[in-house]
Amino acid sequence: MKTDLATSIAMALFGAIVAFVICNMFFGEIQDVSFKTISGNVDTSLSTPDEEIFNYKALNPTVEVYVGDCETDPYGNCIESGV
Repeated sequence: MKTDLATSIAMALFGAIVAFVICNMFFGEIQDVSFKTISGNVDTSLSTPDEEIFNYKALNPTVEVYVGDCETDPYGNCIESGV
C-alpha cells in the first residue's frame, strides 16, 4: 500500500517536471510586456439614432433595405408603386 502511494506521488512529480520542460521548450521564457493605458475620459451622453438607419417603430429596429424604387409606409414596409 505504501509503495503504491509512493509510486503514484513519484509519477505525478515526474509528469509535472516533464510537462514543465516541454512547455518551456515551446513557449520559452517569460518576457516583460509593455502596454498602453486608455485615458479615463468616457462620454456617457447618448445621441438619438439616425432615422435612416434605425426604425424605432419596428419590432426589429433595423431598417429593411429594398433594392430599386420603393416608397415606405410609416412602419418601414415597402409599398410597391403601380400595383
